[in-house]
Amino acid sequence: MSSDSHNTQEIQDSDLLYRRLAIIGHFTPDGKVSSNAFKLNGKPDPAISVDLGRLTTQEKSLNQAKNPSAIKIGAVKAGFPRSLHLEVAHDPQPENPSHSLIKGNKTRENCRLLAEQTEVLATPTQPFPPILKKESHSGS
Repeated sequence: MSSDSHNTQEIQDSDLLYRRLAIIGHFTPDGKVSSNAFKLNGKPDPAISVDLGRLTTQEKSLNQAKNPSAIKIGAVKAGFPRSLHLEVAHDPQPENPSHSLIKGNKTRENCRLLAEQTEVLATPTQPFPPILKKESHSGS
């Protein structure tokens, strides 16, 4: 076997998985991660694309998006989807050696639980998570 970076890595339960989250669509009005972040066309995504945190950085993961300014990075430990009986597998791609998949997602409940466990991370260019709730201002 060659030792290039495209070899499949064993993912530990303690490894962080980075998920790109669209600011519009993947957050609830109060800024929490929505279950939609783990759905495809309104249905549970059976092969959720994530990046293996130890093989990348938050910034690199963010920059894999077509429009990084419209994305936040969320993180969940690999052991959590496994606790839902989902498979977590490294799936390196030529343009993204950290690419991985959470496989077997078939329920909206899993989507909700994954969303609840996903922590939105700050990045140097995006220092804090989005707050989408409209602020009420007193007076005019």
